[in-house]
Amino acid sequence: MRRLLLTLSTLAALVALAQPAEAQLKYGLQGALLTGLDELNTLDGTIGIGPRVALQPPLLPIGVVGQGVYYFPEGDLGYMTYSLAAQLRLPLPMVSPYVIGGWQWRRASLNDVSNTESGAMVGVGVQLNLAVALFLEGTMEFNEAPSANIDADNSIVIKGGVLLGG
Repeated sequence: MRRLLLTLSTLAALVALAQPAEAQLKYGLQGALLTGLDELNTLDGTIGIGPRVALQPPLLPIGVVGQGVYYFPEGDLGYMTYSLAAQLRLPLPMVSPYVIGGWQWRRASLNDVSNTESGAMVGVGVQLNLAVALFLEGTMEFNEAPSANIDADNSIVIKGGVLLGG
């Protein structure tokens, strides 16, 4: 009898805490600042903007983040990045610190010649959960230079933005 009561109370708690799948999906807009590790980086100080989508189950510490950023460098250079990453966070109600890591692709184009490279990215961040979720993160991107004309190896990117939903 005691097992039955324990099982029923556990089931009641899980049903009470259940949220629909759309409550776990967050989407929004982010801004980014690209910095280099040396003064030879031609993209140092370039800003960008792009979308971000996150699947963050409320009680689990792991989530998935998909994001893209289009940068606005000087001259005829076109530059964008997009990534898919896992996010390990402390699922606290208000402030959630996290680490993020995944795979990133970047596309650079100069004078109608484009090249795409990929590499790992890792970082840390914090998310403030209010009526909307605000986040700030810093990531390190490990890539090869897309071409001989663009020196952008191993960049540090600072991102911040807002997420809606959930």
